[in-house]
Amino acid sequence: MDLPGMKLAPKGAPKELLAKLPLPADVREFLAAHDGGRGKVGKRPLVLWTAEQIAAEAEDQEVSRAVPGLLLFGTDGGAEGYGYLPRLQRGRYGRISLMAAGPHEFESLGDSLQELIDALTQGR
Repeated sequence: MDLPGMKLAPKGAPKELLAKLPLPADVREFLAAHDGGRGKVGKRPLVLWTAEQIAAEAEDQEVSRAVPGLLLFGTDGGAEGYGYLPRLQRGRYGRISLMAAGPHEFESLGDSLQELIDALTQGR
């Protein structure tokens, strides 16, 4: 995955921690190589959380409790979260407001982490 506007962690996440998280394969692969990152994709800010942050945020974010199955793995640095919603047939990767969101507010942006990044790069 090419992320020229991002500063990526030079090391991957611990394998033991990755094994405990219900991650989609491409997010797991990214975290195994780079345990998080921050920067911009296109003109949009993007913060990809570390595996430890993903585990903690799954418990702390109200939106995760309001949308069963939602796995958040990053933000725009503000009020939007990026995540994976496995129950969808298509568009499982997308964004959702971190402020009192419900399942109907998940905006599908792609079928993979790469498609999500591409959508953000294109300004969607």
